[in-house]
Amino acid sequence: MDPLVVVTFAVVALLEILVPLALGYWFVKKFGLSWRVFALGALFFIVVQVFHAPLVLVTQTPLYLALLPFGTTAALAGLAIYLGLMAGLFEEIGRYLVYCYIFPRQSLSLSRENGLLFGTGWGGIESMIVALIVLSGMVSYILLTGDGGAIPLPDDPLVQAEIEALRALTPFDILPGLAERMMTITLHIAWSLMVLAAIVYGKKMLLALAILWHAAVDAAAVYLAQTQGILVTEAVIFVFAVLALAYIFWEWRRMGIRAAS
Repeated sequence: MDPLVVVTFAVVALLEILVPLALGYWFVKKFGLSWRVFALGALFFIVVQVFHAPLVLVTQTPLYLALLPFGTTAALAGLAIYLGLMAGLFEEIGRYLVYCYIFPRQSLSLSRENGLLFGTGWGGIESMIVALIVLSGMVSYILLTGDGGAIPLPDDPLVQAEIEALRALTPFDILPGLAERMMTITLHIAWSLMVLAAIVYGKKMLLALAILWHAAVDAAAVYLAQTQGILVTEAVIFVFAVLALAYIFWEWRRMGIRAAS
């Protein structure tokens, strides 16, 4: 067991929890917002997943098997597109419905500031859930690679191969997950602003664009992770995140001009 790997697991999990909370705190204090907006983003991410996750779990394997006659590459590409579209449809339409029906009931304005905080809550709770998975991975790493082995394991070559893979982990294998969470939060804020803009400007085409953008990111991540590896995948997500950051600043300015006029 490498102590640096354990420390990296712990630090990554801690930052995946603290960064979205710190960002939310900054927005709340800077703009005088309510934590209710952050909480709504977090709550409805979970609500959406209650419907989204089971549907994907039930349908993805039959779809992949149905596409296999066209070749493994085509099957993987088709599955990636499907998973991306499901994520885009459920999450962006979910945001749209919250803005249209929940915000008015909570007497919350459809302002650019609330859009930022709502997106932070939406992406932030996802980051926190991932942090719990990272912590469970840390516990497994400690138990399975510690001296003497804390868990009795069968003398099976496959099991031993998995243990050796765990022992081969380095801190650099864990850090990309943290970078991905930060990039994903940026994307969720951008999508939240785009869906908000669809309502504010009365242009449902922006909702469709948010769905397609979300679908493209998720589809690329699924396909590239299986075919090109983690570094290429993270590089592509980084490009999407830079575009998202540019959009956030652009939309922030545009909404500000509209509010002032």
